[in-house]
Amino acid sequence: MTPSRRRVFLFGALGLFAVGFAWAYWLSLVPATHPDHDHGILNMDAGGHLNVKTRDGKTRNLVGRPGKALVLHFFSTSADGAASELGGIFRMQEELKADPGVEFVLIAQDRDFETLDAWLKQKGLTAPQPNTLVLDPDGDTTKKLNSKRPLETMFFNAEGKLSSQARGSLEWPDAAMSHLARARGGEMIE
Repeated sequence: MTPSRRRVFLFGALGLFAVGFAWAYWLSLVPATHPDHDHGILNMDAGGHLNVKTRDGKTRNLVGRPGKALVLHFFSTSADGAASELGGIFRMQEELKADPGVEFVLIAQDRDFETLDAWLKQKGLTAPQPNTLVLDPDGDTTKKLNSKRPLETMFFNAEGKLSSQARGSLEWPDAAMSHLARARGGEMIE
């Protein structure tokens, strides 16, 4: 092998190593969780990526300061009680539709929107804000957010700090309003 070929080979190998290292680093960027605690991620503004799929086929990264109270609701169409809970959430969304201080992100663990929409239709549910429904088909973001139940809701304040969490089913809108008030007031866990 000639010296020039050795250099090309060496620089090519170093380039592939650098690309592999950068890719591995990018994949590892996730806000920190506390695995010993039974609550969700504490800080959405810690960097990294928590991606969900939107209705228009794009990816949305949930990381960052939302600038308003953020309600993340996790559900699966196969979970008992998911339809009745979504019905309550939809009523609350209708009540708060003119309120710019709150955002809902309803994270379905389904493969595609056709499946989700067919299930909603079968259950007689109509989302007042269809763009609030997003998908996490492989459950990766749900796992990174430390959601451990088929129905769970996390309330974040405007700074992206976890304010409160409903583990399991929640009464909408009545019981949810106290959680939302804490998030709006800037409260946070720990």
